[in-house]
Amino acid sequence: MTDNKKSPESDNEASNKKSSKETLIDLANEYFESWLPALTIESSKFLGRRLAIAQAELTHLVRDNQILRASNKNLHDRVLHLELGYAQLCDAHDQNKALHHEIGVRQKKHVETCDTNFAKIQTVIDRWEGR
Repeated sequence: MTDNKKSPESDNEASNKKSSKETLIDLANEYFESWLPALTIESSKFLGRRLAIAQAELTHLVRDNQILRASNKNLHDRVLHLELGYAQLCDAHDQNKALHHEIGVRQKKHVETCDTNFAKIQTVIDRWEGR
């Protein structure tokens, strides 16, 4: 038989949504209770309740916006750090390519010099053998 268990992630998401709704309702109730003495007519109490809910939602949106701004700043800083690292990596790669080119040029000159010297040695050996 298979167990029909919820994943921990779905439990966390459900509890977060539930707690978010509960805190929103609690906040709306706090606003409404603080305004209740000024609300005398039933229609104004209804509008006060609606305004309290809207105010609580706005408070949550502002909080979420601040969290997102902080997260965005963190991501922006990380991107700048990566861009700097990439630029340094590109500079190091360019230096590496220049060094490989310089080594290749020096090696070519060294081979040419060695070939010339070996040719001279060969001519000297040939002269000695020819005597």
